[in-house]
Amino acid sequence: MRIYLCPVTLEDGPKIVKWRNSPQVAMHCFNRRPVTLESNREFYRTFVETGQYRQYIVYRIDDEYEVASYPIATVYLKDIDRINRRCELCIFTSDDEEWNTESQMQAIRLLLDKAFGEFGMHKVYSYVFSCFADEIALLKNAGFHEEARLEKEAIAPDGTYWDAYRMAVFDSEVR
Repeated sequence: MRIYLCPVTLEDGPKIVKWRNSPQVAMHCFNRRPVTLESNREFYRTFVETGQYRQYIVYRIDDEYEVASYPIATVYLKDIDRINRRCELCIFTSDDEEWNTESQMQAIRLLLDKAFGEFGMHKVYSYVFSCFADEIALLKNAGFHEEARLEKEAIAPDGTYWDAYRMAVFDSEVR
C-alpha cells in the first residue's frame, strides 16, 4: 500500500470534523472538545492559511491505476518555529482500515521529509500518551527517541491523569 499527502483545503472540513470527533481519535488528543464545522473553519483560517500549521489529507494510492483513490486520515505539522527550526508532528488515528501501522509510518516519513527538506526544520517532536505503547513504538521506528516524560500531563476520559512522552527526532538522524 502507498499513500499521498495532499494539502488540506477548507472543503475537507466535513471529513476532518468526522475524524476528529471519533472517540478513537479524541482519546489521543490533549483537547477532547468536539469540533464543529464552524470551529474547523476558524481553525483553518487562523492556523492553516497563515502557515502556522501545515495540514495534509492522507490519500490511499490505488495500486492498479496509480492514482489517489480516497482519503483515509489527516496529518499535520504545527507550531512551526522558523527561528529555532522546530515543529510538532501530529497524526490522527482513524477507524479506516487503511489507516494502519504501514500507512501511518509512510505518513510520518513523508511529514519528516517535508519538515526537514521543504521547511528547513532541524528538530521535530511529537507528544504521545504513555498508555499507547503502539504509538510510542511507531514513533521509535520512525527514528524518534524519548525526550521527556511529562507526569500527569492530561486528564483521561475516566477522570484520572495520563503521563505523556515528548518524542523527538533531529534532521541529522533521518537524513
